[in-house]
Amino acid sequence: MNRLIRTGILAALGALACIQLYAQPASFQRAVPVWVNGQQNTPNLTASFRVCIPWNGQSQTQLRLAAHSDYRAYVNGVFLGHGPCVAGKGFYRIDEYDLNPYLKSGDNLIALEVAGYNIPNFYIMNAPSFLQAEITSDGTVVAATTSGSWSKEGKPFEGAVLGQRLEEAPKFSYQRTHRELYKLTPDYNSWLTDPASPLFKPAALEQTDHKNLIARRVKYPDYTIRRYTESLPNNVYKFECNSTGFIGAKFDVRTPSKIVFLWDELLTNGGIKRRMSFDGRMEYELAPGTYELESFEPYTLQYLQVIVEKGDCKVSDFYIRQYVNSDVARASFSCDNGGINKIYKAAVETYKQNALDIFMDCPSRERAGWLCDSYFTARVAFDLSGNHLIETNFLENYLLPEKFMNIPQGMLPMCYPSDHVNGNFIPNWAMWFVIELEEYLARSNDRQMIKALEPKVNALLDYFARYENEDELLENLEKWVFVEWSKANDFVQDVNYPTNMLYARMLEVAGKLYNRPDLQQKAQRIHETIRKQAFDGTFFIDNAVRVDGDLVPQPKNRTETCQYYAFFLGTASPERYPKLWNILCSDFGPQRKQTGAYSEIYPANAFIGTYLRMEILSRYGLVKQLLNESVDQYLYMADQTGTLWENLTPTASCNHGFAAHIAHVFYRDLLGLAKIDPIHKRLNIVFNDSDLKQCSGTVPVGDEEISLSWEKKGKRLYYTLDTPAGYEISIENKTALKPIAQ
Repeated sequence: MNRLIRTGILAALGALACIQLYAQPASFQRAVPVWVNGQQNTPNLTASFRVCIPWNGQSQTQLRLAAHSDYRAYVNGVFLGHGPCVAGKGFYRIDEYDLNPYLKSGDNLIALEVAGYNIPNFYIMNAPSFLQAEITSDGTVVAATTSGSWSKEGKPFEGAVLGQRLEEAPKFSYQRTHRELYKLTPDYNSWLTDPASPLFKPAALEQTDHKNLIARRVKYPDYTIRRYTESLPNNVYKFECNSTGFIGAKFDVRTPSKIVFLWDELLTNGGIKRRMSFDGRMEYELAPGTYELESFEPYTLQYLQVIVEKGDCKVSDFYIRQYVNSDVARASFSCDNGGINKIYKAAVETYKQNALDIFMDCPSRERAGWLCDSYFTARVAFDLSGNHLIETNFLENYLLPEKFMNIPQGMLPMCYPSDHVNGNFIPNWAMWFVIELEEYLARSNDRQMIKALEPKVNALLDYFARYENEDELLENLEKWVFVEWSKANDFVQDVNYPTNMLYARMLEVAGKLYNRPDLQQKAQRIHETIRKQAFDGTFFIDNAVRVDGDLVPQPKNRTETCQYYAFFLGTASPERYPKLWNILCSDFGPQRKQTGAYSEIYPANAFIGTYLRMEILSRYGLVKQLLNESVDQYLYMADQTGTLWENLTPTASCNHGFAAHIAHVFYRDLLGLAKIDPIHKRLNIVFNDSDLKQCSGTVPVGDEEISLSWEKKGKRLYYTLDTPAGYEISIENKTALKPIAQ
């Protein structure tokens, strides 16, 4: 049996067994998955469900539910929550809510809106719509979804299609689902509080197919209300910073009106213009009366513009109900540099909005979880929350499906959960998946996950082996060979050296994780081959092409980013290439825009070049330079939006998950928490040479915290350190000052 067939069989068996091996199965006592009869695959259909239950003022009452695509829950008309927590294709996570704080003695109306989108996107998997929900009182089921009659022990949820959200609507963006268009009357929400509301006309429900249910694991969102802070001309309202959540307002409608909400992260000529590949627009057609309305989907904005296209209507009390990570309150950082503090605050905002239940690319146009991005964001998650819950979910989503649709066997989706109906993928990003596993294991000691993923890693290795040339280098990879958003991406064929540097690093990590010395040896051979072929005496060349059967490096194709790949991934080091290292440190970086040094070397963009630069500056102790460059690169972002951006310019997302990584840099290199090992209870502190005079911070570690503060006075560095019991502490001092514990 050849290796490809064997790997395929192992992958299938691994997928079938992964629920027993890793995922936490979940279930309901009585509820079954249901939907409106005959409408499971109808695009953009919003169904409403509700049940009335009594409460004696004492019993512990809980709502548990799973749904697809999105839901919003209410108790007696009061907002309860939004979901679900996403999972890999074919799996659904159960959310749980304590209803007691919302209940009153007597009858209570529990209501759910569920939007079934049934459209490919990068946000929510395209799958048939359903709701599976039950309410328990002291552990006994008192209400549940069912398609038939139920005994007198409890009540069934009823379902209806109110038709208030219009089904015929364009997509919000290529990567997301439908825009929100509404046609409402003043009694639009009476069904949430009035069991006799004529709006709610029960429809027949059908039981859907069985659902694979798993635990939520991650914490629930922060729904704190954020009000606008400034009213600008042209009916534009500014919030304190770029924010993500549900847009809400009050409406006083005097004549039939049409109101349009426009939004974006930045203003364009005093208003909102289409700036990227999405249309930040929501429309309401309202009959006369008063309304309090809130968007069903979360959006990202700093500026909201209100346009009354027709009629007489006053719109007021604008707000955003945040839909962000709630697990960051214990982390802190401050220093005597106001710019650094502002950047840190922007990094936390960026992280919160991009780390709800997976590590998102951006919370605006996509809400997708991308590989490579996750490698960087996962570090921040551990610093700010002290756990790896979101990273576990993120990786588990890749683990669970038996196969991924529309891409070759063995390859991993570039972002997930998502639909790739055009068959596109980024082979480079699948390599980052393996590289992330090494750091995940160090953070979590989750060897069960690493073992469960072994069939997928082996299948990925087999996939890449098909593209190795006579030098063991990957050549003519399929689809979107991606290095970064810069000129570097023009030089990806036939043999792209940054990609092969990444390949070598992936083989090293896979060799360590799965005890494969052959992979580690192969990685070293690839590194050496790249050194021989790509280094021209001063710089590394980006690619080589076939000319009359020979592989010929292209001497004019040289990028700043390629050099950073080489040093970050182990192909190069300062000892091996001291001249190149000196050029990178002295002549490259933000100042090259002004100096024009080495203009023949194409510049790097923010991601991934600038991030790799920061990492190698840190690795080799150039912290003072790192601090100064961080202010140059990030402060103007924090000043403009209060979040950090995808690119060095505002042409793309101004709220991008991986950009929060700068918070990790600050903790590690400025504060001095160089390495925290919660598994073996070890803490390495490094006091680096920098221009800071004072710094303090706290990072959670599980349910406990590590706090460090220091201050320079004269020729001494006074520090205070608090750690959980049992930690082994090592301190390295790279300053000229004498450290003194207080």
